[in-house]
Amino acid sequence: MEILIHVEKKKLDSAYTKAVAEYIKRLSAFCRVKCIYYKDFSKLELQNSSACFRVVPDTDTISSEEFTAKIEELGLSGYSRIEFVVADPATVYELDIAKLPPFSLSGFTMSIDLTTVVLTEQLYRAYTILNHITYHK
Repeated sequence: MEILIHVEKKKLDSAYTKAVAEYIKRLSAFCRVKCIYYKDFSKLELQNSSACFRVVPDTDTISSEEFTAKIEELGLSGYSRIEFVVADPATVYELDIAKLPPFSLSGFTMSIDLTTVVLTEQLYRAYTILNHITYHK
């Protein structure tokens, strides 16, 4: 599985960059993850063959087990790539990404930096569950 995380920010702050890099390194045993950073989303191109989601704050969150099941389901459905779009909520409605299905990590509104870290951590948690590796709760 390949996972692309499109981030509407030129660069994450250094502490967040280190955390994202650590989770991507850990995920490399299970899948390929790449963060792509944009000054603005005018050059964003999502693949038609990918399962695409926009990450939004919402109270309708799913558990780690449900997220794991969703990733497994997408893989079994023939998707080889999942793309997540992490953007400022104001930008989302100006672009076509508003049409993407929403994916909520938390009911809290987080910065783009923190959202990217939490997303990579949740991906790591999902892959440890899929591979029956102990991960703290």
